[in-house]
Amino acid sequence: MPNASRNDIYDAVIRRMVAEALQAQEEQFELEHGSDTDGQLADHLRGCAQRLGHSPWPKEIVGGEMICRRFGSWDRALEAARLPRPVTANRLSQFIRYQETVEQQKLLYRERKAMKKERAQQRLREQRKKREKAGNMG
Repeated sequence: MPNASRNDIYDAVIRRMVAEALQAQEEQFELEHGSDTDGQLADHLRGCAQRLGHSPWPKEIVGGEMICRRFGSWDRALEAARLPRPVTANRLSQFIRYQETVEQQKLLYRERKAMKKERAQQRLREQRKKREKAGNMG
């Protein structure tokens, strides 16, 4: 079995981070809007459609999963919001929400990696100082 390349590992880490971030957004939406009325959720759906310029798919918007569950299906949610069925492709990678989350997670990954590198360099500096101090004492 071939070894995974750095790019494969990086891509897998980013995919995991993106999935976790998207799920966290859904959970936060449910906490904040779980008691909203069906009318309020339909209003949210219409607002999302207006911002996007088309009827969205559930994964295309924050809260789509909860809205779909609340109405029993995405088609019923769209009906309640008086929106037509989406004509755009239903591919997560094409959704602006997904693309923005990928970019955010890549930035977060780079920041974490830089902080980890800085901490390691700081530990090395501290170890050198200890060795120098121990060498001067002996």
